[in-house]
Amino acid sequence: MKTTFIMTCAINTNIGIYDPSFRILQIQQTMDSILGHYPDANIILVDGGKPVVAAEYPALYEQYRQLTQRAHVYLDMTNNEQVQNFHKNYLDKIKVRHEMGGTTGLIKSAAENIIMYNVLHTLQTNAELEAFRNVDRIFKISGRYMLSPLFDSSIYETATAQNLYVFKQREKSWMPDALSAIGVEHSYSSRLWSFPAKLLEDCVQRYENIINDYYSITETHYVDIEHLLYKHMGPAVSQEIEHTHLMGTIAPNGTLIYD
Repeated sequence: MKTTFIMTCAINTNIGIYDPSFRILQIQQTMDSILGHYPDANIILVDGGKPVVAAEYPALYEQYRQLTQRAHVYLDMTNNEQVQNFHKNYLDKIKVRHEMGGTTGLIKSAAENIIMYNVLHTLQTNAELEAFRNVDRIFKISGRYMLSPLFDSSIYETATAQNLYVFKQREKSWMPDALSAIGVEHSYSSRLWSFPAKLLEDCVQRYENIINDYYSITETHYVDIEHLLYKHMGPAVSQEIEHTHLMGTIAPNGTLIYD
């Protein structure tokens, strides 16, 4: 099966316990794990952190350059006006780097929405990326996590999966009023999910709806990308699997997770 992996990350950011150098090491491990299961995978690396400029970060810059050159395509979102507004006016002012939810969660979800929409739209329309969309399946994976040795590629080759989004099994919302405020009472993990390439146009449209819904809901209530993924890519168009076999540590506090 021919695959494209969209790997999203924020290497230089004020959020979380990991410094940029360690994040680069983790992302290298992410790439290693992908290529261990799909040696011919196309890897698109997307950075939505703050710019890593040689003059400002001379030691880090060489590590960063080597990482970006290892990917088949590097999409630099560090200078995107909306993303940098999130960093400058919100994320850089947060004092508690391990905060989860709250303002941090809201802004992080907004940034993720904008970044992912831009990547999908670029993949759909850029002539130079034709080979990256002419594949069997497109995966979205969060940088710093790894596909475990138990990752089962055969799940994505079934007749069912070839027509559906695939997510880790839904989780019950942690918000007691999610159904009334958001419209759903479950969420999907955003760390690893995928869709057949023939649904790329559909995925772009769904992300437009996600972004519009995000700003409508946040006028009165908290919402994150996980709830919105379930709302806009739910059971009607998705297959749920018990484990995606993704592993790693979450940025706010380093807790180990296994999906």
